[in-house]
Amino acid sequence: MTSGTGWITGDAEAFTRDFLPLFRPVPPARPGVCRICRSGPDNAGDTGGPRGICGSCERTTKNLYGHARHVIPISLTTTNAQLHDVLVRRRDPVGAGGRRRRADFLAATVAHFYDRHSRCLEGLAGGPFTLVATVPGNDPETPATAFHLMWQVVEKVPALARLWRPLLLEPDTAFAPVLAGRRSHRDAFLIPRADRLSAARVLLVDDLFVSGAHVQSAASALIEMGAEAVVALVIARLINPASRDGHGTGLWEESCQRPFSFDRCCVCDPAAHGAA
Repeated sequence: MTSGTGWITGDAEAFTRDFLPLFRPVPPARPGVCRICRSGPDNAGDTGGPRGICGSCERTTKNLYGHARHVIPISLTTTNAQLHDVLVRRRDPVGAGGRRRRADFLAATVAHFYDRHSRCLEGLAGGPFTLVATVPGNDPETPATAFHLMWQVVEKVPALARLWRPLLLEPDTAFAPVLAGRRSHRDAFLIPRADRLSAARVLLVDDLFVSGAHVQSAASALIEMGAEAVVALVIARLINPASRDGHGTGLWEESCQRPFSFDRCCVCDPAAHGAA
């Protein structure tokens, strides 16, 4: 299914077909849904008024030079879901066709989604992307993982690999405790060669969005060095169905009741316009 140039569109579609039960649809932005990360309780309330942002995004977008105004998850997930195991516990996924390599699964997921929704993402950025960046690891105990798994994923997606710049972002591990505490910091990531960022439209790719501290810190560094727009594409957005406010429960139940399809995303989903 793969070659030296990465995934062919039809191959990615066939690969992901066996794993559709792992994915859960992401709700479109609306009253009651965060307009940045598409989850969490909307601070404006479900009143039909201005769309607000969740408490997590409100916290992780503060005190930065700038932030990603749009985080587009491919799927929702919970801590006891197989997709979460693949992303966090580094387990190879098991589908109808058996066990597959984790990196291949993630690459096929990103390739299939990007093939279907590149225009949705570009619309949020104000035009075609000129650069692709991945969020590096920020663990001081394992500095060799600066590339993180996502660089391997992006390399397998030809449409993204041609725009990807290795080591565009480098972590400053001194700020790892800050990010681990689910707080952003404008100095958490460094950009050695800022000259390539002038007026760039950047697609920032990551695996799991929890609080947004890593993604938003990385976005801030990109914007401070001249990026015109940063749109984040993440494989999954973690939610808590047992949240005390009950909002996570409602979102997860809604997501589980709707079949997942790569043909729609939280940007173009007809539900955003009141359709079924």
